[in-house]
Parts: sequence; C-alpha cells; structure tokens
Amino acid sequence: MKIALYNLTTTVKNGGIETFCWGLARNLSSRGIEVDLYGGNSNKIFPSIKNLRVIPLPYIPRDKFPNFGSRFRKFMERLSFCYHAFPQIRKNRYNFFCIFKPFDLPLALLIKKIKSSKIIFFSGGTEFFIGYKTMAKKIDFFFSCSKFNAKQIEDYCGIKPLILPNGIDTELFKPLQPATKLKEFLEIDEEKILITVCRLVGWKGVQYGVKALKILLEKGYKIKYLIIGEGEYRRNLEKLVKDLEIREKVLFLGNIENSQLPKYYSLAHIAIFPSIADETFGISIGEAMACGVPVISTKVGGIPEVVGDAGILVNPKDENAIAQSLEHLITNPHIRNELAMRARKRIINLFSWEIIINKFLEHISA
Repeated sequence: MKIALYNLTTTVKNGGIETFCWGLARNLSSRGIEVDLYGGNSNKIFPSIKNLRVIPLPYIPRDKFPNFGSRFRKFMERLSFCYHAFPQIRKNRYNFFCIFKPFDLPLALLIKKIKSSKIIFFSGGTEFFIGYKTMAKKIDFFFSCSKFNAKQIEDYCGIKPLILPNGIDTELFKPLQPATKLKEFLEIDEEKILITVCRLVGWKGVQYGVKALKILLEKGYKIKYLIIGEGEYRRNLEKLVKDLEIREKVLFLGNIENSQLPKYYSLAHIAIFPSIADETFGISIGEAMACGVPVISTKVGGIPEVVGDAGILVNPKDENAIAQSLEHLITNPHIRNELAMRARKRIINLFSWEIIINKFLEHISA
C-alpha cells in the first residue's frame, strides 16, 4: 500500500493539523506502509523514518498576494504549491491520496480522475466555499475529527462523515518527574504552576486565563503562569499582563518543540485551555492530559469530547469560573491527582495513535 499525505503547512508551521499529519505519517510508515508527505519548503530538518519520504516543494506565501481577504490569500498560496507539486504527484501511483484542507479538494479530485487513487479528506474545520458541497460528495473517505465537526459537515453538505479523532503520542506525552534544571532556569520557587500551550490568537481565550490569574493573585495565592506559543495576539496579552501589573507572574516562552513540551508539563499543576471559539478537537488539550496534568477548558466545539469527565469544563469568556475552578484544584490536591490519573487513562484508551491508526485502516479496508 502506498499513501500520499498532501498538506503545505505540515513542513512549515506548528499546529493541530500539522501535528496530526506528522503523527499519521509516522504511524502509518511504522506499519510498513509507504508514505509520501508533500509539504512546503522550509528551513526545518525532517526526521529520517523508514518507509516515509518527505517531499518539500516551493510555494508563494499568502502574504505575498493582494489582500482580497484571507480565503483568497490561502487559496492562492495553495495554488502556488499545487503548481510545483502536481508534476511530482503525476510521477507516482498512490492507493490513497490524503488532504487536510478544503482548498486542496480540486487537486484531489483531479488526482482521482487521472490516477484512480482513492481520496481521503481529514476535516478539522468549516472553511466552506462555493463548490465545496459538490466536491465533498465525491470524496471516497470523508473523516471528521469529532462528532461536533461531523455535525457541521452534515448540516452543510448532507453527508455523514466518518469519525476519526486526532491521535495523541502517549509515548512522548506522558507523566515525568519535575524537570529540576528547567525549574531552576525558569526561577520557579514554591509557586503553583499553570500552563497553556497554543497558538496565540484571540479565539484561544488566553486573555481569560490571564484575568483568572489576577483574581487568584489578589487572594494571595502564589502562582506562575507559563504561556507557550506564538501568534499575532501575543502583544495584546503582554499589554494585558502589564496593565494588570502581574508581569513577574507570567512567562511568555514562545514556541517550544513538541519533543520538549513534556518537560514543561512536568512542572505544571494545572493546564488551562480557555478557548472561546468552536474548536473541533484540541490536540494540545489531549497532550496535557496524556502528561497527567489536570485540565480546565471550555464547553465549546469538540473540546468536551476530548476532556470528557477527566477535566473541568466552564463556559467561555468567564474568568471568574476559571478562577473558581483553579482555586478548587489548588486547594484540593487529592482532586488534582484524581483528575490527573483519569486524564492519562482517557487519552490512552480513546486517542492513542495505536487506536486511531487501527480505526483508520479498518475504515479504508472495509
């Protein structure tokens, strides 16, 4: 069996879809399946893995195109990538050609027509456009990462996607003893440590985590908040932290390689993911849970499907509810420990890569 994974940003950026694509590539190749991963050119060094071939190709970044809207720019970026990728793809024959973004639907259907490959679409959102509905109905295997996203697709397209959650690397993301050297480097004393790992955009809701921190600091709790990630909203968050006069209690650590994140989670008492948008899954939430860190998140999108009864869910945009939940966990270590164990167990039982790959192969072999 030979499979192509086609997604420009997999080799360029860090994010949920990119993490899922790499996980899929690694775990399929470990089963002896030949995998070609098509992505954009970057300065990154790609891992050498048996049965996995990474094919980086040129493209024109979206910010180089006229600003006729974000969707126009995304489409043109993908079109520029397709221009270089198509000749390479034509040289190969794939049993399955997999895409992760709707703007790649036209190419996928062209590959289906001229190469007779089965087309797989992994949906993680709702970037609908004219023609999406028609093209989606021609896909051989349409997967959604959550029941929530599947309902969105069904309401718009009238098709029922297969549910295939994102996988979590439970071998990498696991409970560790606190990284003492890192603790010293970050100048952490006896404070309780909160952590958030995400792209710093407004809809991730980190501002509500910051406001909740301020509430607890005013009550006298000793806390530090580690914020890992980058994005255009970082300046807003830094200004908020300054205005609240809590700069010494919040550490903006920027992007951290996935392989290093478990060390940071080893220092954390609680992870906060206060999203205010309809996230379809939440890989970072699953990774924190796999590390045995109690999670506080929100009742939006597909997040409740990830957290289940192994964490605390509050309404979005409510720093008081976050603060109350934090206080509850800080003052009740036995509840923290119970949630930590349940969180790890839930991720292993429902979202480990072995389970996800088995489900995937069962679907496409049926």
